[in-house]
Amino acid sequence: MSRYFFICRLARILMKLLFRVDVKGAEHIPSKGAFLIAPNHISFLDPVVAGAFVPRDLHYMARGSLFEIPFIGWLLRICQAFPVRKDRLHPQTIRKAISILKEGGGLLIFPEGTRSTTGKLKKGGPGLGMFACISGAPVIPTKVSGTEKALPVDARWIRLKKVQVRFGKPVFPNEITANEGKRIFYQKLTDEVMQRIEGLQPPPKVLCPKK
Repeated sequence: MSRYFFICRLARILMKLLFRVDVKGAEHIPSKGAFLIAPNHISFLDPVVAGAFVPRDLHYMARGSLFEIPFIGWLLRICQAFPVRKDRLHPQTIRKAISILKEGGGLLIFPEGTRSTTGKLKKGGPGLGMFACISGAPVIPTKVSGTEKALPVDARWIRLKKVQVRFGKPVFPNEITANEGKRIFYQKLTDEVMQRIEGLQPPPKVLCPKK
């Protein structure tokens, strides 16, 4: 067993114990070939929660500054993460991501780029669409909920809250059409994925009326 799968299995057990993670839709993840996991981003727990329940080998794009933290940087490298600049995609990062996908691997990328402090979806950037288009890889819209309560943006410690992960049906690049140029096409593909993520929102609780 590789170090990655050992860490992943351990993370899966911990997430189940701590947050009673409820996962649905894992059958939408392709059993072979390249794929992109595209989750919403509301907490630092999101990559762990979403990635741990992907049944295949996975690579991650992570903020470059995290690699400078001794233990965190070491752990990120074991988990097959590679650094990305916060302000823009560096050509080296793009080449790395495309290489992973063209070799039939999986890549987790947050379309929003940074965490949402309100819990609402922000607009995703064209990077996701670009990776999918160039590689031909399907995108799996992924909705994570509850992590904003388990580890809020301003919190130092985790809280034992229930977390849900929903994997949606894949979005294929050939489903999207645009005549205005590549960047417009990339953005339209990302916009479609964001709409699918929005549709994966857990249903609101229905309270029974008082008698």
